Amino acid sequence: MLIVADENIPLLDAFFESFGEIRRVPGRSIDRATVEQADVLLVRSVTNVNRALLEGSKVRFVGTCTIGTDHLDLDYFQQAGISWSSAPGCNARGVVDYVLGSLLTLAEIEGADLKQRTYGVVGAGEVGGRLVEVLKGLGWNVLVCDPPRQSAEGGDFVSLEQIIERCDVISLHTP
Repeated sequence: MLIVADENIPLLDAFFESFGEIRRVPGRSIDRATVEQADVLLVRSVTNVNRALLEGSKVRFVGTCTIGTDHLDLDYFQQAGISWSSAPGCNARGVVDYVLGSLLTLAEIEGADLKQRTYGVVGAGEVGGRLVEVLKGLGWNVLVCDPPRQSAEGGDFVSLEQIIERCDVISLHTP
């Protein structure tokens, strides 16, 4: 089996070398000729995967090492019988760490006491949900806005207007 993969995907060998031959390619240069004989295509968000790229190829599985799928033509995949998978949550902890680092930097610059602020998190899925857990774990005041989750689960969510009115810091984590 031939696996064509973006050369910048971490741990490529560790996860995929037992499945077949891996051909590493810069993600931005993946084209029809590159995927023509591939059985599997592994990409990041820099590669648009659509009919123009895949039609006539042997590709039967597309994996994206990202949370999003806006670079994948899922309607075409369904029509062509191509299976696919994304990686929701793959960078969630890294984003949470980045937000915390940014807050610490802001506090240092401003001389602010982070415990005295109110934090708003818009979108409480993979990333936002983890951020809420960490901020609440620190004992900080956190308000959460996630209309789809509120509709499905009820619970202690607030409106976007309340986030804007009441929060000192707002972190957005929506598709």
